[in-house]
Amino acid sequence: MSAERKQQITLGKFQAVDMHVARIIDAEVAQGTRHPARVMRLDVGLLGELTSVGQFALVQAVDLVGRNVVVCVNLGTREMGPYISEALVLGAPHPDSTNEQAQATPLYVADAVRPGSPIF
Repeated sequence: MSAERKQQITLGKFQAVDMHVARIIDAEVAQGTRHPARVMRLDVGLLGELTSVGQFALVQAVDLVGRNVVVCVNLGTREMGPYISEALVLGAPHPDSTNEQAQATPLYVADAVRPGSPIF
């Protein structure tokens, strides 16, 4: 299987993406979103608590809560059904996802890394 690469960007553009480690505090199933999703409350260290709404419905809450993940915090807010998502939890396609739903599994970070730590 071959995939096309996206257009090359500069290191400066990549460094403009503000990514940090966040610890998931809560991960409830979202109600009223177009696709199955979870509403996750995140501890991002000195950046405080942020909300992220994402298509992680195939991942059980017990496998999310207390785990460290990679988040992007400078994409602005986004309305997701009745929720406002303030951060993007990065993920990869979930192996059980259908093409119509694009469910994901999060990119986990070691538990010893402190919330708020930068990603570089």
